[in-house]
Amino acid sequence: MIKKIAITNVKGIGDGTSNGLYEFDIPKNKPSILVAPNGFGKSSLATAFKSLKSKKIDLHKNDYHQGKDDLSPRLEISYLDDDGNIEVAFADNITNEISNTFDYFVINSQVFAKVKKNRIGGHVIASASLEIPPIVLSSSIPEKTVLNYSINNQKDKIGKNGKVLPNIQSVYQNGKFITELNNHLVYLERISGQRVQERISSFIQRLNDQNGSRANLLDWVDQNEIQFLEGTNNLSNIADVCASFDLGFTNTAENYLAAIQMASDFNENPLEFRKAVKRTIYEFGKSAYERLFDDFNSSWKEFKPKEKDGKLVVEMPKVHQVSNGQRDVMCFIALLKKAELSLTKKRNILVIDEVFDYLDDANLIAVQYYVTQLIAKFKEDGKLFYPIILTHLDPAFFRNYTFSNQKVFYLERRDAKVNPHLKKLLLNREKPEIEGDVSKYHLHYEPQPINIRLAFETLGLKPTWGDSSVFDQYVFSEFAKYIADESVYDPFAVCCALRKKVEKYAYDRLNSEDSKAEFLTTHKTPNKLSFAESKGVAVPESFYLLGIIYNDGMHWKNNEAAISGKLENMIIKKMIKEIQ
Repeated sequence: MIKKIAITNVKGIGDGTSNGLYEFDIPKNKPSILVAPNGFGKSSLATAFKSLKSKKIDLHKNDYHQGKDDLSPRLEISYLDDDGNIEVAFADNITNEISNTFDYFVINSQVFAKVKKNRIGGHVIASASLEIPPIVLSSSIPEKTVLNYSINNQKDKIGKNGKVLPNIQSVYQNGKFITELNNHLVYLERISGQRVQERISSFIQRLNDQNGSRANLLDWVDQNEIQFLEGTNNLSNIADVCASFDLGFTNTAENYLAAIQMASDFNENPLEFRKAVKRTIYEFGKSAYERLFDDFNSSWKEFKPKEKDGKLVVEMPKVHQVSNGQRDVMCFIALLKKAELSLTKKRNILVIDEVFDYLDDANLIAVQYYVTQLIAKFKEDGKLFYPIILTHLDPAFFRNYTFSNQKVFYLERRDAKVNPHLKKLLLNREKPEIEGDVSKYHLHYEPQPINIRLAFETLGLKPTWGDSSVFDQYVFSEFAKYIADESVYDPFAVCCALRKKVEKYAYDRLNSEDSKAEFLTTHKTPNKLSFAESKGVAVPESFYLLGIIYNDGMHWKNNEAAISGKLENMIIKKMIKEIQ
């Protein structure tokens, strides 16, 4: 679990800025949706991770806070280790401790504006288009090198009972296994040490003292030598990697016998072994891209990886060849696959920066499907995967994110001082004893008060609020605090007062008592406003626009942070103040 992410001196986030401190409990292997309005600092968080290189934070000159490259950037992650203890890793422009524990990848929009200038009749005519540069899937293409393996040579090295060795030719061709082995090459290198070689030699000597078939020898190793082999450091590490994959071995002994062969091949020519590993990983990744991109052949036949200028790239179609939505999905899928192949550590962070916010419903389903597939893969591999989705669209209002197990965090922290009595009222508003009266007199505009104190007492609600006029005094006093720009107010009370003011505005402008009576019996604020308009009342468009706030604030959904954040938006506050 990630407990905290802190950012300093990246883009709009300076030193000690509260916007750069994100404290939450991000769970493993679940989508975490981080919601904040535009301008809050989401892109700064994405930029911090995007700029995180293997040894330090390497910011682009435009991404330093206030453009000052003497302000040192810093990224800090607090997380729980395997024992439940809080650990802290950080990176700055000098060092990167984060890479010791986490792999990380950022997916953001690749679209940029391209200007083309043409000289026509002595005049320069400029035209602009939106382009996506080729996505670099691999920044280099390793030379073609294969792992030089011979089972016969390996048997000769063992001697009499070399027949016990498993043939690992297919293991060397297993791209997924080699990708993981690449993270453990240091153990193969250490096996060449004298102490480990002496232990391996003693084991081989005891092995060759035995007689019997290959099956008999494997059983003998399992019964008599496993404890010794487990105690052989570095060799046991490689054997554990073998055991974590289904390599077709049927005995524990085969994992150690495979590890002995790998160590022998590595130390025979470490440089060539490393080259072959890199090439195998490259071929594995290329094949994975090709299989994935085949799904899009119906959309654009040229959507496939290509080797170009010493790199493996995928070129995005031009704007006139496919729709924007198709192109965005293609780009996202290409980057998601690149992320999958890049994130190889036990702990992995994927940051998706507002990519989903502009997709239509069908494409949203498609990209979320691929994300869930990736989560399942990491979970199956026993890894800790933290997909972090940055968005300005609140899932409480927009059904754009429909993951079954998503966690939503609001980055813009507001002191939402919700009155517990109001919370309880909203939770109980549909109780049959009060439902009709509370809706009509407490939560909508009604010039005549009602007193249902006894029903409130029965339900354990605040008794004095049974008198709707007393309740009105509370919500309008909180509204006054909000209008006066006080920092602490009840956001739900403000929503209630706002709805009453909107309805009162329309009610007061109706010309006949019959119309006013019908207005009061009309259900739902939009219907009330439409009725008033049918009677000639000019209702400002802002009254309808604000409905998404004041209507949602009349139902308890654990959405106090979301509503507070919207009320603090400067434009929304201006719209509300205009209702005075």
